[in-house]
Amino acid sequence: MIEQKISKLNSYFDREISSCKQRSETLLADDRADEAAHEKIKANVYDIFRTILSVAAKTGKGDSESVKRFFLLKVQQIPSNWEASYEQAKLHDDTVKMQIERVKLDTIDKIKEMFTVIWDASPAQNDSEWRKQ
Repeated sequence: MIEQKISKLNSYFDREISSCKQRSETLLADDRADEAAHEKIKANVYDIFRTILSVAAKTGKGDSESVKRFFLLKVQQIPSNWEASYEQAKLHDDTVKMQIERVKLDTIDKIKEMFTVIWDASPAQNDSEWRKQ
């Protein structure tokens, strides 16, 4: 059961990373470098949390609740730095930095949502829900 969840989450991360890279290339070809950079940032966030999922799975040693706790802890800890950076940029009217941090925070919100859908759903629900994304 836990292996299925991890596999589905890895598929989700792989799919999102690939989509971000494709969008980035398309945007670059259209001379939209800023938007392309945002897609690269999203891909990096997905990759970071794919790695965290892998670490959670290894340290959890098959215990579903342990894996979930580890992953959700990191989902809270890491973005707290991004939130602080966003607030600091806001104080200095640094709109570029604010956009970058907002992209990261929006991406982590999507990751949290998908993690919950996949991790907490029954196996039958799980298949239909995560494929919609």
